[in-house]
Amino acid sequence: MARYNVVPTKTNLMRIRRDLSFAREGYDLLEQKKQILIVELLGLVDKTADIQEQVEKELAESYKALDNAILSMGVNSMEDVSYSVTIDTDLDIGMRRVMGVNLPQVKVLLYDKKPYFSVGNTSVWIDETIHRFKQTLQDLGHLAEMRMSLMRIAREVKKTIRRVNALEKIAIPDYVESIGYIESSLEETERETFATLKLVKERLEKKRGARHGIN
Repeated sequence: MARYNVVPTKTNLMRIRRDLSFAREGYDLLEQKKQILIVELLGLVDKTADIQEQVEKELAESYKALDNAILSMGVNSMEDVSYSVTIDTDLDIGMRRVMGVNLPQVKVLLYDKKPYFSVGNTSVWIDETIHRFKQTLQDLGHLAEMRMSLMRIAREVKKTIRRVNALEKIAIPDYVESIGYIESSLEETERETFATLKLVKERLEKKRGARHGIN
């Protein structure tokens, strides 16, 4: 709002004062939201880094177990065993809200159909490999949850900061400037009106005095 485009009337003064009050309330609420989101964001950054490190470690251990299984049984035997492994997967995706932001909750569901094979014909590394990859798969779902939440919170923080800055640096100063402009204009108008009324009164008194003098 540019103050030079505001008609300096009492009605506009009341309206802009009301708008200023709303803008300040909005600023306070957005500032609180920003602080809460930033705390949430920092927490997610730490959690995401931890789960990322954990998943990378689990993947390394899973592939190491797979290498040991191949070494102990051979590639062809491993391929034959792989056909008998039946694990169905599904995703359970929920939502939680933080300051109006929908954040996903991802859970990887695994449905085993055991036994996969005869234990006596396989290496212990087969079970170890399956166990480790199952755990890694579940943690990958958790990592996806963390990353998606991180992106959404970061986007909302950026949007909230823009709104806070717009109120703090543009809207509120404009309202304050407009109020000052209108108040100054109204005071000037009142002074001019008072001076005019005083001048009219003096002239009327002179005319009245002149008439009484003639009579």
